[in-house]
Amino acid sequence: MKKMNIGWIAGGTVAVAAAAGTFSYLKRKKDDPDVTGSNLQGKEREDKIPSPDAEKDDAEKGLTALDHHYREEWVANTITPTEEEIKAAEEKVNK
Repeated sequence: MKKMNIGWIAGGTVAVAAAAGTFSYLKRKKDDPDVTGSNLQGKEREDKIPSPDAEKDDAEKGLTALDHHYREEWVANTITPTEEEIKAAEEKVNK
């Protein structure tokens, strides 16, 4: 194939992928108006509701749903902060 044809194929593929991503975003935006590019509103919402495993797991008591998701990463990376450490960090940030 000529280099020009390969360029056209590559450019067309990128254009189709960009259009598909845009279409997907607009569809989600239509279904849920609170969807944003970074979806920070969802994280703020999760930071206000309690952890779904708070009743089952003592380590989850006092954590929010957002902390619950982060805790999975902490455990995977062997970083397991206690509830007191989390509260101390929050107090430090809020001062």
